[in-house]
Amino acid sequence: MAQEPIQRNLPPPKSPVYLVLLWRGEAGHWEGRIKDAKTGTEHPFSAIEELLSWLENHTQRRLA
Repeated sequence: MAQEPIQRNLPPPKSPVYLVLLWRGEAGHWEGRIKDAKTGTEHPFSAIEELLSWLENHTQRRLA
């Protein structure tokens, strides 16, 4: 019996892809880093608000 292909939600070709690694810091707050999958550049953050701010700013720059 042939398996049906799995449909995956992949980004459109040539669109930026970011990996976000999250963990709980020593104080119990979220921290982590954002990694650009294409360039390997990493952006650390020490609060979830910093992550959201970075994503909003980066999206605004792409749309401008």
